[in-house]
Formats: sequence, C-alpha cells, structure tokens
Amino acid sequence: MNDFSRILMVSDFDRTLTGPDSRVPAANIEAIRRFMEKGGRFTVGTGRSAPMFRPHHDKVPTNAPLILYNGAAAYDYATETLSGAVWMSTGRELLEYITENFPELWLEVQGVDVHYLIGENPVREAFYTAQGVAHRTVTVAEAPARYHKLAIFGEFHGLDVGQFYSGTPEEIERFGLCCEKIMRDWPGLIADRAAPRIIDLQASRGGKGRAARDLAKRLGRPILVCVGDAMNDASMLLEADLAFAPSDCAEEIKALGCCRLVRPCAEGSLAGVVEALEEMEIDN
Repeated sequence: MNDFSRILMVSDFDRTLTGPDSRVPAANIEAIRRFMEKGGRFTVGTGRSAPMFRPHHDKVPTNAPLILYNGAAAYDYATETLSGAVWMSTGRELLEYITENFPELWLEVQGVDVHYLIGENPVREAFYTAQGVAHRTVTVAEAPARYHKLAIFGEFHGLDVGQFYSGTPEEIERFGLCCEKIMRDWPGLIADRAAPRIIDLQASRGGKGRAARDLAKRLGRPILVCVGDAMNDASMLLEADLAFAPSDCAEEIKALGCCRLVRPCAEGSLAGVVEALEEMEIDN
C-alpha cells in the first residue's frame, strides 16, 4: 500500500516507539517519515504528561496533535496549549486515600507545567531532574485539587524509567492489590498498569482509545492504526481498526487477541508496523 492518506497512526512511546534503553531506534524515525510522506498522519499516545514528554517531543516526527496523560488531554508544544481535557473530580480526597492506604508507594499529581510529588524522596527528585521534568515536592494539602492524571510508583532505585519494569513478586502483587482496591472503592476511575511498578489513575471517560478515535474523526481519517505494549494501551488497541504490538509486549496485551505482533521494540517496532502496512491491501 502506497497511499496512507486515510490513516491516523497512534503509537505508545515507552517500549513501543522506544527501545528498553528509552532511545528511539533510527529505523522507527525513517519509517515514520516514510509513512507521513505517503499521506499518513502520525502521533504519539502516551501516559506521559506534558512536562515528562517535553524532552522527547522534538525527537519524533509527528503531524497530528499529541495524546498525553493516557488520553486525558492533547497538547501542542508549538503553542503550549491543552485541548480535549478530561478532568478528575476526586479532589484531594483521593490523594488522602492513597497515601493512607498505600504509604509505601509514591504518589504524584501530573500537571500541565510541573509534577507535584507527594512526600519527600531525594531519589525520586533526582530521577525527575535527570529526566528533565519540572517537579515540586508538596504535601497532600498543597497539591492541586483538580488534575488530569495521578501516578503511583514503587520505590525509586535509580535515574532511568527501566527501573519500573521489574520488581520482586511481593511488590508486583502489592501493585495488583492496589489497582483492585482503588477500582473497587473509587468507581468512575480507570486504574491502569503502565508498567509493573506504575499505576496510572484517570477518569473513566478518558482513555487512549476514546482520545485516538476522537482525533481520527477530527482529522477526517476513517482508518485508525494503534501500536502499544502495555495495559494502559489496551483501550486504543481494542478501538483500532488495525492494532499492532511489539513481540516483547506484556503478556496481557497478547491475550487481548487483537494485535498483530511485529519486531521487538529494541529492533524498531514502528518500522515493522509501517512495513506491514506497505504490504497490505486495506479496505477503506
């Protein structure tokens, strides 16, 4: 297929567009440019916030609005504007609930300009400094009462995001219990495992799937192609007309049964997707 003018492609960032080392393989960059030259619209759909994606936004060619906060908002770095925002209505009560019930986990409010880190943690502050993310340590009372997304992390051990993709069996089980308890006690929220030791919380009317389909409609693109590797990508993979995943994605993603597997993320998953699209005859 040489004409992608009816397609919007939305790709997750970490361990989909990037390899495990957080770098974007050159093969992906070349493939994305080739996809756009053939008329395709491409963007990133990530759980990262505007501050956390800022150091990376100019490393990836895009020609459509970025979907951030797991679909809770879109952001245009050229104009520094937020659009399509879905706000959580839980206020500081949810922050208090999490800090009281899971004191060993680390909570943060991911704002538009800065991350508000609940509680003192020098290693966490060093992590965000190394990642180039504006951040501020606050108490629950000092945190914003209105937000798009909350994130819960396990213990911080270093300065790279790879630390959140593994943990002890006890810690991984604790995260699962945390997810289950929050979804039970706070109906109306989505609790996604962005990584084994990260939980993303947002309003249930958000999500990458809704945001990706809405964007495709706004752009007049009837074919939605989505690529992702983790459970916070599940809604957009299930919503997509064509869904792809790196072969080293989470087992839960493979179990969805909707994804074509392409090469592992370190070898250029997006390049594999574009090559697959080029070989397809896609019904319009």
